[in-house]
Amino acid sequence: KKKKYSAEAVVSTQSTGNLQATYQGYGIVNSANVFKVCDEPHPLLIKDMIKHCISEDIDEAYKILHSLWKMGYSPEDIINNVRKVCQNFDMPEYKKLLFLKEVGYTHLRITQGVNSLLQLSGMLARLCRVSAAKKMTQ
Repeated sequence: KKKKYSAEAVVSTQSTGNLQATYQGYGIVNSANVFKVCDEPHPLLIKDMIKHCISEDIDEAYKILHSLWKMGYSPEDIINNVRKVCQNFDMPEYKKLLFLKEVGYTHLRITQGVNSLLQLSGMLARLCRVSAAKKMTQ
């Protein structure tokens, strides 16, 4: 229990610090400013990218990924947010599990040092393939 409470205290302290930094830097706390301070890809961009993968539109999904890459986000930040958004995305459970499996494999490769745009692009292609395969079997 002590670990849980201390972990919650750390998260709470960090969140409070982020909100204070947002207010000091921008004068107003809103989601856009908080994401600027936290320096993470915006979940709505990630959500759109996943939607394009579900509809098998690799070109549009890649445009979003490439723009995140050009904004300077690290592969770790991108893959962590893809995982978070994917876990809460409204899609059939079997497809969500297959998506999370591909995201997990990509995360593993990134943590092993293969952290390139090509690795993330390959993940998008595999997510599109999962969507295509599920349509064919239905």
